[in-house]
Parts: sequence; C-alpha cells; structure tokens
Amino acid sequence: MSDTAALAALVVAAVALLIASAQLTQQLLSTAYVIRKCDRIVTGSLTRGGTRQFHWRQFRFTVKYQTLLFALHPSVYTSLGINSTVQADGTSDDQSYAASKLIVERASKTRPHRSSAQACWVSLVQDLAFSGCLVGGNIATKEESGDRIPDDLTVAPMRVDSITLLLTCVAMGMQVFKYSPTTGEITLSGGLGSVSSSAHPILGGLLHYSVFSDGPAAGLGFGLEVAKNHARALRGQRGVWANAVFGRFMDQSYRPQMVHFAELIERKVPILRACGWPEDASADRIGGAACFMVFGDVDVYVSAPPSVIRHYNAHFAEVIVRAHHLHLKSLLLLDSELWDDMASNHPALWTANEASSPYPYMRDKEETELRLQGELENKRPEASRLVICQALNDCVDQFGREALNNSDSDPSTYCPVATMWDSIRMADEFLRQFYYQTDGLKGGRDFAQLLVRRLVAVSIRKLAHVGPPSWGNASAAVDEWPQIFMAACNEAWPEIEKEIDFPVEDKESYRKFLTLWAELSTLRSAYYTVMMRAAHPLGPGLVEGMSIETSLAYMA
Repeated sequence: MSDTAALAALVVAAVALLIASAQLTQQLLSTAYVIRKCDRIVTGSLTRGGTRQFHWRQFRFTVKYQTLLFALHPSVYTSLGINSTVQADGTSDDQSYAASKLIVERASKTRPHRSSAQACWVSLVQDLAFSGCLVGGNIATKEESGDRIPDDLTVAPMRVDSITLLLTCVAMGMQVFKYSPTTGEITLSGGLGSVSSSAHPILGGLLHYSVFSDGPAAGLGFGLEVAKNHARALRGQRGVWANAVFGRFMDQSYRPQMVHFAELIERKVPILRACGWPEDASADRIGGAACFMVFGDVDVYVSAPPSVIRHYNAHFAEVIVRAHHLHLKSLLLLDSELWDDMASNHPALWTANEASSPYPYMRDKEETELRLQGELENKRPEASRLVICQALNDCVDQFGREALNNSDSDPSTYCPVATMWDSIRMADEFLRQFYYQTDGLKGGRDFAQLLVRRLVAVSIRKLAHVGPPSWGNASAAVDEWPQIFMAACNEAWPEIEKEIDFPVEDKESYRKFLTLWAELSTLRSAYYTVMMRAAHPLGPGLVEGMSIETSLAYMA
C-alpha cells in the first residue's frame, strides 16, 4: 500500500515537474517573442532575420536584428543647409559598397513577389530601388536590439530622415499634401503608394507606406524612364534638384548660389519697372514678367517643378515659343542633319549635369563658336536659327503639325517637355559663348548682362496685354513677334548708346551682339516658362514660404 502511495506521489511530482519545466520554458522563450516582429518574412529577405541570444545572468533571451537605413550624398543636405538625422554610409569601403549594391539589387528582384506580411518600409525600399531613387552606396544595414521595439508595434520599425523620404518620394512621382516634420505630420501620395503619419507616444513621428500598385511599371504616372531621370537628378551632389523642390534655384546672374524663388522675383521687378512695364497689364502682371526674366538665369529642371512657380508663369511665353516654331517652319531648316545628335542620350546628360544648366558644355566649343559667329555676320541675326534640334524637328513635324495650323494652340499642350528641355540646352550652349565673350566689351560682363536684361524687359513689355494663343488674341503677336522684338530693341538702343561710348567702327557689331544675346535669352526664358506651364508634369505640392527642415521619424 505504501509502495502504491509512493509511486502515485512520484508520478504527481513528475507531472508537476514537467508542468513547471514547460511553464519555465514558455516563460523563457517569451522573453524573445519580439523575434516574430523582425524575422525574414517581415524584412522581405532584404536583411537576415532576428537572432536570439541567451543571457545566463538575466536568465532570458534577447533578440538582435538588422534594419535598413538609407540616405543621399552628404553634400545634398549641405546644399539645403541642414544635417541629415540618418547616416547610411554604404561607400566607406569596397565591402560596404558591394553589400549596399546587393541590397538594392535584391529589393528590385523581390519587388514582384512581395507579400502582405512584410513591413511597409520593405515595400518602400523596393519601390525606391525599382524607380532608381536608391542605388548602391545609398543604403546600409544596422543592427538593432529587439528590446527597443515598442509592444504596440506589430513589426520592427526603421529609422528614416523626413526630408530624405520627402525628396525620394517626390522623385518617384508623389505629391506632397502635408509636410511638417517638427510635428510629425507628413502626407504624400502618388501612383505607386502613399505615406501617412501618426504620433507614437514613444517613437514620436510614425510613418506608414501603403502600396497602391504592384505592376512592373504601373503607378509612376510619368513613366519609369522619367522617374529614373528624376532619381539621377536627385542624387546630384550639388543638390540642384533637391533645392528646386523647395523653390530654390541656382542664380547665375547675380552670383552662383541657391536663392529662393521669391527673392529672385524681387531682383527682376526693378528692371521691369524702369523699362515701363504697365501696371494695368490685363494678361500678365509684373510678377509673371519677373518670373519670365528669372528663367533666363537659373538652372533647368525637366523634373517636377515646385508648385510655387505655377502662380507666376507668364502667359506671353506661349506666344514667343509658338512664334519660334512657325519661324523654324518658314526657314525650312527642320530637315538639317547638323543637330541630329542632339536627339540626346538623356540619362547620360542628366548624370553629367544633374538635370540642370545654365550653359552646360555638351558640344565642341569651336563648332558652337563658329556657328555663333556665322549668325552674327548676317544682316539680321536670328536666334531661331541657333535653337534647332532633332527633338524640335520631331515636335513641329509630327506632334505639332495639326496644332501649328490651329492659331489658338498653346505650345504647352503639344510640345513635349523633353523637347523643350533640349531647346533650352541648345540655347544655353550659345549663351555660354556670349557669356565668355563679354570680357572685350566696355563695362565688362556684369554691365553687358544688365543691358541684355533691359532689352529683354523692353521687348516683353509689348506682350503685357496679349495672353496665350488659346485666349484668341495672340495671333497677330505670334506672326509679328520678330518685328516686335526688333522694334523694342530699336526703341531701347538710343538710351544704351548714351551710357556706352561705342567706337564708331564697332557700334554695329556691338548692337548685333547684344541684340542676339537678348533674343536668345528671351527664347530660353520662354521655353523654360512653357515647360513649367505644361499640364502633364505635376508639382510636388509645396507652397511658397515652406521652410527646409527635417527630423528623425520611424516607419512601421
């Protein structure tokens, strides 16, 4: 009887020991429950899954996992006047760069097979890699502790810099609806997805990326190649494109520096007033004319223009561009093979010039100089004969054939943005020659530029009441624009002669030189304005006065 009781007690004790061991094991394993928030399913296999490590003194497991960090080149942030809150140096050595490049390649490769179980930041990295906004060197891994993952999050978060997220998403085709990094409010949306924000009691700003499209090229809105062009411009180390998103431009006329658009406008208004811009202008106010003149001196962006610009874009620019198209058609120069190579390898040019100008060097300097000198030898030099390229030929010959016969068509409705950019680059090559040939002029380069601006201001004054062709009042101005421009220059020239004591034998050559320079600058400004007025490229949504600021945020 006693043996039976002892055996029963032993069984009960064994069962109790087993239960206690199971409870102890369960309690021990529960210390590493966060591993499910950072395993390979969550990270989309872009990083290794979480790993457990046992600590005997604490008698518990801890979890370590890898997360991703991405950032642009440090000089981009320097150009914006800020410091990034996230550093991702994937270029410190060859091994780091190879690992960074592998992550980007893996993100692009796994994008078509992503699952709903992966973290939203993995989907964002996959889309950024797919659109070219992230390349090797922009992304790196960082080891984190699972103890720092808040209990109320279902996946491990990733640290992001607010302005880096904004710029990469804008380059990917998103619009900005709210951007206030100090309060953690960020809302972006586009064809591929959207970014929303909320406030977390521990992490602060918490962002979430929602995927809209999983198609191979769907959702970008303007096409994959354009997105890749934006991405190349974004990665430019001078920060030209990044500053443009916030309405800051590189002004080459004053001194090379990034200047806010409002300040650039203020610099041109006195010139227009001195040249008699009518205060009662019915079609374009003085702000639009000042914007037009600003576009003669700042960098060029085919990418999404800052929304602040759209309010100022001058309507009369459509008249000047349309007059150029009709003039080219009448000159029968469109079949010339001289400029066929300007059909351009856009990606290479974007990489070399960061989607910017003015005055990029792209052709043989002697060839451009000879072309310019040949035009100056004509009795009436014409900028139209200088600004001609294969893309413009295709536009006028194909896209614009019907539109050119319709006197009410605006070039912004039928002329592709890429064609306008090609035309601007063509003008810039000759403007560079003017810029470097001013050393021999009396008064020097700065005075010559001032005279050119005065000629431009006087000429566009004649279009203050016209408006674009689509308003139905511009047909005469389009047909007579070359004569209108020359009449304006003739009107302004006597005053210029009083200020400069031209040698008699050089008077005519100086006049041709400055007049052609002004006409070319006017044509460049017109193409730039029309490019910004085009209906298809959407601005990112940032408003005037938006400050450039950033903060640390988390994405989960």
